Amino acid sequence: MSSFNKLRLLHQARKNQWLKPSELEGLQIKKLRHMVKHAYNNTIFYREKFKSAGIHPNDIKTLNDLNKIPFTTKEELRQQKLESRLVQGLDLRKCFVTETSGSTGIPLKVVYDEAADDFSKAINLRSHIENGLRLRSKWAVFGDPHHYQKPRWFQKLRIFNATQISAFDPVSKQIEMLGTLNPEVLGGYTSSIKLIAEEIDNKEMENVNPKMIFGTSELLDSQTRKYINSVFDLEMVDHFGCVELNRTAWECREHMGYHIDADSVIMEFVENGESVSPGERGEIVYTGLYNYAMPLIRYRIGDIGIPSDESCSCGRGLPLMKLVEGRSDSFMQTSDGRIFSPIIWTLIIRQISGISQLKAIQERKDKIKIQVVKNDMFSQYTPNQIVSKVRTIMGNEVIVEVETVDEIPKDKSGKVRSAISNVKIEW
Repeated sequence: MSSFNKLRLLHQARKNQWLKPSELEGLQIKKLRHMVKHAYNNTIFYREKFKSAGIHPNDIKTLNDLNKIPFTTKEELRQQKLESRLVQGLDLRKCFVTETSGSTGIPLKVVYDEAADDFSKAINLRSHIENGLRLRSKWAVFGDPHHYQKPRWFQKLRIFNATQISAFDPVSKQIEMLGTLNPEVLGGYTSSIKLIAEEIDNKEMENVNPKMIFGTSELLDSQTRKYINSVFDLEMVDHFGCVELNRTAWECREHMGYHIDADSVIMEFVENGESVSPGERGEIVYTGLYNYAMPLIRYRIGDIGIPSDESCSCGRGLPLMKLVEGRSDSFMQTSDGRIFSPIIWTLIIRQISGISQLKAIQERKDKIKIQVVKNDMFSQYTPNQIVSKVRTIMGNEVIVEVETVDEIPKDKSGKVRSAISNVKIEW
């Protein structure tokens, strides 16, 4: 895609946010019809799904018609061959292929073609720009180095160019990089930002002074938000989304809720298969409107949100989601005092074949049990790979026990967590 088209996507995304709600709904309906028809005609998975349900793309004319389509679950997608989920004839060599696991530790391959990747980046940049990011802002982002993409031409010119900081690195190294860069903007994993805040607070450091912070990928609870704000003396902005659909909602400076990216996704809130009313809790169900390489229609993500019928004082037409209730995990601390974010288990599982599901249980500061549900790629070498990876990150002195199980047990709330620590953190 040409540079002109990429700039056009960003320009259009910034214009879309100011459309009236009725105009945004009309845009959604147009995109929905096109996506449903495309998925039916070009993917094995959705063609079979529609036929089994006795429906045809022509039956989907309005947003209310979505409920005619059965839900799509992550487990359902995992049981399908990747080729059946993708548009036929897709050249994966020209695509961005990533993998998600989430707090359940169940990986799923996700594919974006170039057009979808560019559109996704435009939607993501929109919320950053609207909250103060500038073309040449010094920007540091905490993430997984295995997902870094090659810099685009404009990034080489230091335009919207974020310095990547590995969430695997010790906090001391991350602090060192931040001290050298002195970024105006911090972004990335919320738990990584919290660890940085703790280090700066405890050591009364003054060489890291961002002007804005964007959290993402994990639940931002009120206590963590208040703490990060107090350490850096600012109002952080939270982003919401998932690997499968990328960024789907975001806060503006008014902090009245999360603006749903209605021009890129349809977000339903359901309970017992029915849509909930504004102000009521519901499971989030997504329909993507731009990734034609891997369509996702009525995809159950497992997170809980509360839709709102209020209008934000900022004047944007994007609908609001009042609350996000993500799934919670645990930080872990080793004998030498280092603290590790729960996000590392999501990152580890993406790097090792053979794992269908994983849960890490810290029994002591120097002992971690890893429960693993095997998949077809599991081998005699997989347990050693897990032990090696954990020790590389957390230290060779850590005892790692790997146990294969038929399924990961749920907690009292009925959720499957990827990490839990029985060790009290000494912040």
